[in-house]
This record gives sequence, structure tokens and C-alpha cells, in this order.
Amino acid sequence: MNKALSPSELYNLTTTADVPVMTRREKLLRFARIVRETQTQFIIFSNLEYMNPAQLSQCDHPHSPFAAAAADSTLRNTGLTGQTAADAMRFFELSQDDLHAFSCDCGGAITNEDMARRIERIANRTA
Repeated sequence: MNKALSPSELYNLTTTADVPVMTRREKLLRFARIVRETQTQFIIFSNLEYMNPAQLSQCDHPHSPFAAAAADSTLRNTGLTGQTAADAMRFFELSQDDLHAFSCDCGGAITNEDMARRIERIANRTA
């Protein structure tokens, strides 16, 4: 038989005292700011729209926008645990189409400013 939880146990289950809470939009806007403020050009990936989950989990580069996000202490403290495309999809709640929209090379090179604007558009769709 299950035991009823005490008020303090219920509180502990419903709060994240050690983990700050950010909405999807807040996380994406912070990501866009990181991208915009980074001085070096990011690498972008090829054929993201065709990758399966296992391939997206291997999609990793130290000069990717995902690595820059993972290096940010606020995003790490909010729960970002890795720097792969799959990690970004989970944390930022992105579809594969969203991911493709700002980090795939099918449209050619993209500036950090353009990438940041695309991320902001995604964030604003969820507002």
C-alpha cells in the first residue's frame, strides 16, 4: 500500500530549490544572446534534418553553438547536461526542423547574428 506524503515531502517534490526554472522561451533567448555575443564564427552541421536520434547524439563539436550553450553556467545550472545536437533538442525543446533552421549548412554559411535571430524567432513562436 502507498503511504501518503507529508506536506514537506510534497513541497520537495514540487520545487527545485537547487535548479533555477526557466521557460523554454527564456532558455532560447539566453541561447540567442550567447550566440550573438560569441566573437568566433560557429561551425554548423550537415544534413541535420536527415539524422536519426543516435546520429544527433554524436553530432558534437567544440566550436558549435551547442558547445557554447553548454559552457554557460546559467544554462548548465538549469539542466543542460551536454553539448550535442540531441542534448540541445531535449533541453531547448526543439524539433528537428527547429534545429535545422539555425544550425544546418544546407543554406550555406550563417553569421552568429543571423543564427541568433533565427533562435529568437523560434523562441517567439512559443511566447
